[in-house]
Amino acid sequence: MVSLSLEVKDVQPSKLEGVKIARAEGQSETVTFDVIESIYTVNSGDKIEIVIDESKPNDLDSFEFCGHGYLAADESKGFTLLSLWGILFKFAPPLGLKADTKYYLCMRRVKG
Repeated sequence: MVSLSLEVKDVQPSKLEGVKIARAEGQSETVTFDVIESIYTVNSGDKIEIVIDESKPNDLDSFEFCGHGYLAADESKGFTLLSLWGILFKFAPPLGLKADTKYYLCMRRVKG
């Protein structure tokens, strides 16, 4: 399981209607991800937690967004690219995930 504590640094418009692109940073990682406004939203300054695991979380209701998907690019490129039904999450540095494995990614805001 991978658990990341991050702060959203900025949210920019996308070329797609109803989609924005967020950039969040943790201690040593940067995550860039699609924000589908009709499903979930984040704002600059939000503190979030992203959990990635091969198993569906037991506390599913505690997350604002959960999806499942697969690696969309080889991690040897220097990053991890997860696609959840076409919603992209790009992690740098790579997380060390396995190809051809279904992963659950869940995200929630953290208070404080």
